[in-house]
Amino acid sequence: MALDEDALNIDIMAPRFRSGEDRGRWRLKDFKWPYLFVTVFARDGLGFTLRLNCAGYPVDPPTGTFWDCENDGVLAFPSWPKGSGRVTASLRTDWQNGAALYIPCDRVSIHGHDNWRSVYPSMIWNPKRGITQYLEIVHDLLHSRDYACAETTNS
Repeated sequence: MALDEDALNIDIMAPRFRSGEDRGRWRLKDFKWPYLFVTVFARDGLGFTLRLNCAGYPVDPPTGTFWDCENDGVLAFPSWPKGSGRVTASLRTDWQNGAALYIPCDRVSIHGHDNWRSVYPSMIWNPKRGITQYLEIVHDLLHSRDYACAETTNS
């Protein structure tokens, strides 16, 4: 097993990751190196599966997108989480054609955004926080006031 794969295995077995599962924040769905599939739950109970490319972990941050496991592809854009403010700014389908979330801890999105290091220092990838950092940021977005619950978007 490669060092990056081994490091990720250790992190998904660690108390911090398991605590998020126990509290219903996320659930490990699958692990097919270098991809980790984790369903993150929104405040309305909807689950959104992330496919996280973890090659180079934990030195290199993961990069992720919402994933349709049934069709083995990026989740159709109309099915992405809806909202305003931080949700629309971070969960952009127009960024990298949906291949990466527009958040400071994403490997793809940090490139070209050097100002994020001073504007969002707590959201810059920290290998010591590991994969849960990425999941916590997405979970926080899906639990923010900016997230539009399904019942709001369907009425």
